[in-house]
Amino acid sequence: MPRLIAIAAVLAACLATMHAVAASPPLGPSAARARPAIATLAIPGDPRLVAIARDILQVQTEQTPDFASQSGLIDDAIRVPSFTPEHVAAMTSRVHADMSRLRALPWRRWSVDRQIDVRWLYANAARIDRELNVERLYLHRPGAWLETLANNYIAILTYAPSRTDALDAITARVPALVTEMAAMCKPTKADAQTSLGLLDGIVSMLKANNIAGAEAAIAALTSYRPGLEAVRDAADAEPYAVVGAENYAWRLRHASLLPWEPAALLALAQRRITEVNAELATLTPQLPAVAPLPPELENAAVDLDQARLLALYDQIQIKNRAAIERAGFVTIPSGVGPVRARVTPDAMVPLTGDGGSMNAPPPFIDDNTGWWNVEHFNPQKTRAEREAIVRQAALPDLNSMGPYAVHEGVPGHHLQLSIARLNPNPLRSLFQDAVQNEGWALYAEQLMWEQGGLGDSLQAHVNTLRSWRFRMRRVVYDVNIETAVWTLQQAADWKSQSEPGQGVIDPDLKRAVNWPAQLICYFAGKEQILQLKADYRKKMGRRYSERRFHDELLALGSVPYVFARAKMLGEALPGF
Repeated sequence: MPRLIAIAAVLAACLATMHAVAASPPLGPSAARARPAIATLAIPGDPRLVAIARDILQVQTEQTPDFASQSGLIDDAIRVPSFTPEHVAAMTSRVHADMSRLRALPWRRWSVDRQIDVRWLYANAARIDRELNVERLYLHRPGAWLETLANNYIAILTYAPSRTDALDAITARVPALVTEMAAMCKPTKADAQTSLGLLDGIVSMLKANNIAGAEAAIAALTSYRPGLEAVRDAADAEPYAVVGAENYAWRLRHASLLPWEPAALLALAQRRITEVNAELATLTPQLPAVAPLPPELENAAVDLDQARLLALYDQIQIKNRAAIERAGFVTIPSGVGPVRARVTPDAMVPLTGDGGSMNAPPPFIDDNTGWWNVEHFNPQKTRAEREAIVRQAALPDLNSMGPYAVHEGVPGHHLQLSIARLNPNPLRSLFQDAVQNEGWALYAEQLMWEQGGLGDSLQAHVNTLRSWRFRMRRVVYDVNIETAVWTLQQAADWKSQSEPGQGVIDPDLKRAVNWPAQLICYFAGKEQILQLKADYRKKMGRRYSERRFHDELLALGSVPYVFARAKMLGEALPGF
């Protein structure tokens, strides 16, 4: 009964403030700082290192302009990607020179923090070079142009909407982008399908905002649609493309700096799946029957709309933050702002699905609000469907919403990326390590449950384990797809345990070909955290505390865990 009273109180608070938190616009306003730029960032260290760092940052921005806009460097983001042979050659020449200059530095004599900076810059430069000259996804993936364009718009419209000059200047370049993309890129069926969604999302943003030159940009993008549709519908078109076993292994070793080859990572994931399956086999039969919704939640289902759903999601994050502050297992610095729910921007849906993502506040923007991207609410939902949605959002600790909300918000992505945002060293907040980011968010789910932030129910334990197993299973199909052992269809059959050819190739599987080696980041990151934690506990002995471990780890910024081991355990950094 106390639990239901608490739920009713939370719901009443939601409904009482509904007008104040009416449906958030897809993209929320913010005030930008006074024109920060790569050329003026306060990068610490030897002047030679600083000069190299600026150039690598600038090349990264030329390759993916949203790298700058998502960091709040709006002036640097006023561009569109280009992969002409001339531009690729120019970018390649610069990163080769930068890598050569990094190798020549006396970096082993510097402090561990400067050594981390050198090694992290080198890994990013090597990744850029590999992407441009070996993987060359831009030859078949329109997303190399469209995804970064969409993210550029989303970042500026969310955090710097007053920068209409930037929006107008980017939009003026869209027709040339489409011309180059159409001439260079030969998409596969999977690429065409994803790109149609990206294209529609960009057009939707252009129509919804007063951007100069939108008509010409929309016309250019629309003219590209028939070609994509023809590829999508062609029976003989190549279905998809992967980077292959060699490139996949290179990414794990040299870009993500992981301690495993693909086969070893796959074997580890399969062992963990067996372990978690055994635990779930014991716990699942003990789950209680699903209780009826209390009357106040049944009533909420009747009146449910997008604004009310967003308010319920906001309350989850408020509750989680309060639980963290009570338990004290990690510090929430004063500069960490709130995380709020909004409808997933249309241009993100083809890549992430409708929901399941977040936008962290950029390092060089005054606004510290994070945005949790959740699903569009369909007003045609039946009463039963509405009740199921309300059950998820209003009773998160009893269902899969509990770990999901932790993952995207606090103490997951929002907390980790907000702390990285506050790091005084720009290199620790600008370059993002996907293994660090996703690994921390997945680890945060288990951490929140262990610390009581998801309650003490058996449901919370089971749902946390199920979420962990889901990420383990991603390793199995990501490794097998990208190394060409499985087809997408075989992966779909395995994922759904279907008869051959009957599994559905869902957006999660398509991420394996859109973003090579991204799906393994969750499992690989969490495994490294757990090992680091065990080693750190042994080193610290009686001085160990959960809070101290988490605070020291997050203070390092968004960097690979091999660097955390160097800083926290005194291990040597890997060479070039």
